[in-house]
Amino acid sequence: MTSTSLAPLLEVDALAMRFDGQTVFEQLSFSCAPGAVALVGVNGSGKSTLISLVCGVESPQGGTIRIGGHDMKRHPARAKAQLVYVPDEPVAYDFMRGVEFLVMVDALRGRRDLDDAGDLVDGLGLGPHMDKRFDAMSLGTRKKFMLLSGLMSPAPLVVLDEPTNGIDAEAWGFLAAHIRQEGAKRLFFFSTHDREFIDATGARRLRLGAAQD
Repeated sequence: MTSTSLAPLLEVDALAMRFDGQTVFEQLSFSCAPGAVALVGVNGSGKSTLISLVCGVESPQGGTIRIGGHDMKRHPARAKAQLVYVPDEPVAYDFMRGVEFLVMVDALRGRRDLDDAGDLVDGLGLGPHMDKRFDAMSLGTRKKFMLLSGLMSPAPLVVLDEPTNGIDAEAWGFLAAHIRQEGAKRLFFFSTHDREFIDATGARRLRLGAAQD
């Protein structure tokens, strides 16, 4: 799979991965320029594994991954600096308030991205929840804080795991529109079972467990 003629932000070449003698990937190759790419496939097809490999959480048994031209194996710090990952499950402590979590994310990145995130806060409907503790939030609100923590980063590659799980219709629409708008200069690489969201973002499909398309 190759996206447009723009310079690729994510390049995967001859990726190989096996668990307990079972092949997950064998000679998997694709490249993605700015835009949106939806990672699709049945459960067990390797979506979570591929996300872990792309983010540098795990190392492939063969092949190379380059983020913004930086080899994940040879220059992991440079490669990881080019991406941000938004997990499906919230990772904040229950006692933290929403704003405290976001300030912590900024501190870990050594940036002040929250200062310019007002449109994202409003678009995701998080204004009234900034001072709430995570243990007092609904699952959907906690998920939206995870999305905000990733979207406020200027990283050229945004990796999202099931980004629409649990969020309301307004946030769903805002997220789709944001990806369409920002896709001109960034790559949104996400796993999903939400076919309507794929269509709404104009994402290309990368199918695992079958021939790539």
